Formats: sequence, structure tokens, C-alpha cells
Amino acid sequence: MAPLPPAKRYTLAALLATLAVAVIVTFFFMLLCPARITFSVARTGSRHISSGPAGGGSSVLSLTLAADNPSRRAKVTYESMFVDVSNSTAPGAQWDNWVRATVTTRMPRRQPGRTAAIDVTVPLVDAPWTQDFTGNMSSRFSVMVTAQARFRVGVAWTRLYDIKVSCSPVSFFTAKAIPAGAAGGAAGLPVRCV
Repeated sequence: MAPLPPAKRYTLAALLATLAVAVIVTFFFMLLCPARITFSVARTGSRHISSGPAGGGSSVLSLTLAADNPSRRAKVTYESMFVDVSNSTAPGAQWDNWVRATVTTRMPRRQPGRTAAIDVTVPLVDAPWTQDFTGNMSSRFSVMVTAQARFRVGVAWTRLYDIKVSCSPVSFFTAKAIPAGAAGGAAGLPVRCV
């Protein structure tokens, strides 16, 4: 068999080099593929803080989010997180009636294991709108979680990813305050976020 002409050898070498680079790039992107993080509302609660004998005061809604990272190879760092609570019983549009919650867990938050707990509070000052918002302490709510996270695989860090999930229905009040037939409080937990 006659040797290949130099032009064909160069073309064949270029094709093999391109194939090798494509395999390396594909492997690299598969390795750095972010894990599929899932969120759920693990705990909820509420308490009333009285401001004195004249009545009044404030209410505090609290919840704990569970962030689950099923990947064994990708570690997660949450750079920032925002949580909004909406009265899901508001007629018409669900996100017309919402309050920004306070994430009490420090950020950035590294998730060392499979599950991380993120604590959140919603302070509500006693006012007429508070009773409307909480449905006189009987409403169920929607929780919107917006987070920015980075993943680490070995020594390599990925770009910053935006995560946005919604969890509903969530109840912050005891079962006796919720209308019959509606799951609420600890009975309805955990609430999966999608």
C-alpha cells in the first residue's frame, strides 16, 4: 500500500485532533454538570409577640427549608438566597400579595453533606393588613425561593447558577386554626418545592 500524500495526512491528523478535543470537552462538561438540587419546607411555625398590656405587638412566621444535594461528587455553596411568602388564598393573582422573608442562615452557605437546613423568618407588625394577609391566622401560603449557587467538583468551581422554586401549600399555623379538611402545620410537611 502506498503512503498517504502529505495533504491527506494533515487532514487526517486534524480530524483526529478535533475528535480528541471534542471528547475531552464533553467529558469536562459532564464532570462539571451541576447537581439537581431539591428544596422542601421541612418545618413551619408562628408566634405572637405581645407589646404590652394594651395589646398589639407583632407576629413572626418561621420556616426551615431543606436543600437536598443528591450528588456525591458536586459540593454546593449558596452565594445568596431570597425567600418570598405569598398568601396563596388571595383571589386572582397568587403573587400580588407577598412579603419578603428574612433568611437568618448566614450566606454564603456551604452545604457540607447531602442536606442543608436554611432558617427563615417573616416578621409581621400587627396592623389591619396583617390579619388580611394571614387570613386571621388560618391561611395557607406559597413560598418562593430564589437562590444563587456555585458547585465544586474536585478543585474546579462552576459558574454561578440561578435557582428558583415555589413551594405550596404551606401553613404556619396550628391545625385548630386551619379550616377542616385542609392539611396544615406539621401534618402537611414536608412540602416539596418545584
